[in-house]
Order: sequence, then C-alpha cells, then structure tokens
Amino acid sequence: MSELAGLERGYRRLLACYPQPFRREQEDEVLAVLMAGAREGQRRPGLAEAADVLKSALRMRLRPAGWGPGKGPWGDGLALFSVAAPLLLLAAAVLEVALPYRPPQTAPVARVFGSSSFPIGGLSLFHLPGFGIAVAGLAVIAALVLLGLRWVALAAITASAVYWLVASYWIPEPLQVLSTSVFLLEAAVLAASPGPRRGRALMTWGQGAVLLVAAAAVQVSTLWYAAASPPVGVLTRGSLAPLYFVISAVLALAAVGLAVALKMNRYFLLLLAAMFYPYVMQLAFPLPAAVAT
Repeated sequence: MSELAGLERGYRRLLACYPQPFRREQEDEVLAVLMAGAREGQRRPGLAEAADVLKSALRMRLRPAGWGPGKGPWGDGLALFSVAAPLLLLAAAVLEVALPYRPPQTAPVARVFGSSSFPIGGLSLFHLPGFGIAVAGLAVIAALVLLGLRWVALAAITASAVYWLVASYWIPEPLQVLSTSVFLLEAAVLAASPGPRRGRALMTWGQGAVLLVAAAAVQVSTLWYAAASPPVGVLTRGSLAPLYFVISAVLALAAVGLAVALKMNRYFLLLLAAMFYPYVMQLAFPLPAAVAT
C-alpha cells in the first residue's frame, strides 16, 4: 500500500503541471489511467511517462482547451491576430509602393535635388538592395497564414528576420519599427494561439475593412513622416506635413470607430494596440537623424 501511495503522490505532482480547470474536471480520471498502467511494484513515475505528462501539460498551457471553436475570447483574439497582422503589414508595404511621397517643387527643393520631381517611396524602392525579396517574404507569410500553415509560417518569419539581419537590410522607415513589432508578436501568437485556421474562420468582411483603413492610416502617416523629416521637411518648411497628419489621424480614428461599432474581439484589439505602440512612438519621437527614404 505504501508503494501505491508513493506512486500516486508522484503522479499527482506531475498532474499539478496541468491547468487548474483541466485538473478540476479530469485529474482523477487521468490518475486512474496512469495507476492502472503502472508496473507491479512500481514506486515512482518512470522517466518516459513523466516526460509524456509534462509535454502534454505544456502543450495544454500554451493552447488551453477552452480555446476550441466558439470558446475563449482570448484564444479567438490570438487566432484573429495571427491572420490579420501579416495581412495588414503586407497591405502597408503595397501602399508604400503605390502611393509615394512627392515633395512640392519649391525653389529650395529644386536647388538641392534638381528640377525633376522625385518620389520618396514608390517603385523606386525596388532599386534598394533586397526590398523586392523583403516584400516577397511578407507575401509568402501572409499566404501561409491564410492557408493555415502555422509552423511553416513561423519558419518563414524566422527566415525573413535572418535575411534582413544578414543582408543588413530593413524596410524603409518608419515601417521598420512596425515590421519588427509585427514579426515579434506574430511569432509568439503563432506558437501559442489556436492557429491561423481558427483565425481565418473568424475573419469577416468588416474586420477586413478595419485592416484596410488601418493600413491606409499607416501609409498616410509615412507621408507625414517624409514631409516632416529632414532634409525635405526643412526645405519645404513642412508645408504638407499638417495635412498628412490630419488625414492619418482621421483614418486612425475611423478604424478605431469601425472596430468599436463592429464589436470586435477586445483581446484582438489589445494585440493590435500593442503592435502599433512602437510605431506611434517612432512617429511621435523620431530619431534626430531619421530621414525618410
């Protein structure tokens, strides 16, 4: 009897690693299965079965059982973010190419840069080392999450980050800060959430509209950043910066208002706010030497 009591205590210590809701509902049942499978005369859990129990407990803590379909607003928020964040970043990169900033042709601008109009952003970005590869990486990641390939998408994020570091290349400012926060949060969410397949099932047209308005706000804010940053901001005296600032603020408020009106998952909105926080700080407090390129 003392051997069985010691073995039961050992199993209960292992089962303590499971989330409390699971233990409350199923601990006795799992314990009975473990005790029934024990060898005669066994005094403590074996290494193999202890490893299996701990692995199962860790998996359950990373992906709680309450995150199944129709359950767990926190899990649904993570799943939504795993799909929405790469799509938003890709949309922002596409708009950066489609809507470049063209400074007004004032006399100071003409003296410094010549009389021809030059864009900041736009198709000229593809002349930068690695920009096309970086955008292709964003497209691949977005496609993988839409296909529900969680671990392949996580590997693609890792490969993209390694490429940017090795190639000493980054998405042009200020999108580099947004890209960093998206990649860090997306990697964590892919590992811990119910997965992008669940997020894809939860996506609606309304949420897609919020993402598009948010991406437009990001692009207009980059125009404001370009208009206010040196040397263009100094040469033009920031003539267009206030207009871009107002438009980006209106679009950002529209995205927030639409999200509230649609009663979107609050945890999903919290993750979006955490994603945008470094970007907003970059815009509010730019580095002295920052130049939009």
